Amino acid sequence: MLLSRVIIGPFLGFLSLLPLKAIRLLGIVLGQSLYFVPNRHKKVTLINLRLAFPGLDDKEILNLCKKSLIETSTTLLECGYVWKKLPGRGLPRSISVEGFDSVLRSIEEGKGLILFTPHQANIEVLINYLGQEMDCTVPYSKFKNNYLDKFVKKARTKMGVNMVDTSMSGVKKLLNNLSNGETVIIASDQVPELSGGELSKFFGQDCLSMSLLWKLHHKTKAKVHSMVCIRCNKGSGFKIIFNPQVEMPPAIKGGVDTMNKELEKCIMLAPEQYAWEYKKYRRAGNESIYK
Repeated sequence: MLLSRVIIGPFLGFLSLLPLKAIRLLGIVLGQSLYFVPNRHKKVTLINLRLAFPGLDDKEILNLCKKSLIETSTTLLECGYVWKKLPGRGLPRSISVEGFDSVLRSIEEGKGLILFTPHQANIEVLINYLGQEMDCTVPYSKFKNNYLDKFVKKARTKMGVNMVDTSMSGVKKLLNNLSNGETVIIASDQVPELSGGELSKFFGQDCLSMSLLWKLHHKTKAKVHSMVCIRCNKGSGFKIIFNPQVEMPPAIKGGVDTMNKELEKCIMLAPEQYAWEYKKYRRAGNESIYK
């Protein structure tokens, strides 16, 4: 804990002092370094991109991989900005919002609201904005590093969001909050345990996909919207986009398929900004692809 405090704390503090344009330049340097040096992030990114975009030739895949590693590096370097500098502040001019009126209309119906997103650009920007605008709850997975875990929890609290763990008790709290007309935020592109997922297509490939979103909607009839954060060019800021209400089918398989199609639409707004370094296609009967 002491070592983490000595190293992580000052590092996050230093990053929080940097303007977004400087962070972007550092992200380019780090991302290009990752591209030219063999590493796990590059390997997994290339595997995922080749599966998701079979129509691209090798040169196009490699170019997209380089861009993706730059975006991933930028997200990492933005940790001081999103966890230390941004929380508790009013919406800066560098962040624009589109489509939030449709979300407000869904809230007015009083049936609860589920907002879901892919890991695109920096979802902490999304969470910070929503924490200031409404009473909302986010499922939270604890960081392995205790100091970092406490740091992030403190930042999320300052953002104004409530957090529940990903256990059954946490799911019950989400259901209760939705039943009371509140809002739940989910990054729904994570790979679940086998018991909590459905096999569905994601960019044309079989993928074990989260069924929690559909189950929450099915039990509460809460309104559902997808949303996404997009990083603007040259470190000029972010755009938050809220999409129109999603009609969820009555069957779980159709619900998960619908969720994945919405996620794909969000990702294709800036495909290089998606977290392709994540082993998205594991647990779908093809474990060997990442070996």
